[in-house]
Amino acid sequence: MKTTALFAACFAFLLLNAAGVESRRCHCDDDDNGNGNGSDQPSSYKLFVFGDSFADTGNLPKGDLKWETRGWYEPSGISDADHGNKPTGRCSDGMVQSDFLAKIILGQKEAPPPERIRRQEGVDLSSGINFALSGAGVFPGWNLDTQIDRFRRLLRHKIIDKDLSQSVALVSISSGADYSGAPSDLPDQDPLYIKNVTDGIVDGVRQLQDLGVANVLVNLMPPLGCTPWNTRADNYTKCEKDEITGEHNKRLMHKLGDDDSVLLLDLHAVFKSIVTTKTERQFYHRHTPCCESFEENEDGFCGQVDGEGNLQYTLCDRPDEYFYWDSTNPTQAGWKAVMEQLEGTIKDYLGI
Repeated sequence: MKTTALFAACFAFLLLNAAGVESRRCHCDDDDNGNGNGSDQPSSYKLFVFGDSFADTGNLPKGDLKWETRGWYEPSGISDADHGNKPTGRCSDGMVQSDFLAKIILGQKEAPPPERIRRQEGVDLSSGINFALSGAGVFPGWNLDTQIDRFRRLLRHKIIDKDLSQSVALVSISSGADYSGAPSDLPDQDPLYIKNVTDGIVDGVRQLQDLGVANVLVNLMPPLGCTPWNTRADNYTKCEKDEITGEHNKRLMHKLGDDDSVLLLDLHAVFKSIVTTKTERQFYHRHTPCCESFEENEDGFCGQVDGEGNLQYTLCDRPDEYFYWDSTNPTQAGWKAVMEQLEGTIKDYLGI
């Protein structure tokens, strides 16, 4: 499912702290058994990843070139030196959020293997597994429920160890797929719709907790009005109105903010601090995508070619100077900047 333009100027709402994270408790022990604080010991945590394109590392099989499979085609992966600067199924020029989270929690270069390849010879699931799929939300399809059902099945068949006392789950339903085609004033027109979306995320968190997952990290939604998809109409000069994001995040904070086993990752605060702060110097291009489709409607995408093989997109020379890779997803450099702001609080929370 494709996230379409639906939002107009960014809606700045609650900045939870300077690091952009809502945290209620630090899961710390007297004896550090993590991979932080200068320790050379490997992490004892396992990471299980659920969600959308922010976290997907190749769960969708490669097929004919289309919006859903664009992560398997050039120019995706051009900054990913660890994979030969080739496409890996990620919707970016390189690593995505789950990869940087794995580095923080596990001390690994990339996220645990995608579920799609778990049967392949040599695939190591000892550090966890990734169920995320680009375009996922809470509504029907390869959604959050379906991903958790696959996780439950692997637990039942003992492919995953049932001892989840040292487990961390990332729930990334944050690219806005569930709001595709919705009007920007949705909170006024149909407040129950946003309630249903956030209830679906909360239900997924509760399912993971019931299965024994000890720590759940949940993405708050970034400022979708600041994405290139929505800023293109103004030549990428300003964020558009975004009432949905504020209401969505407010409901998640109300439902999960007091749960000590849940850490809310405030992508809204962190993204806005990067794309709207005038003193931010890392990214020369904060609204313009590195890879821009010729098409201004939902049919265009980064990597698209016509029937004669002609490129239907433009590509920047320096992805590291751009925060956004395509119409909705950050570049590898963008994700690195985001996760650097979140790293300290995540480590404090997990005691690593």
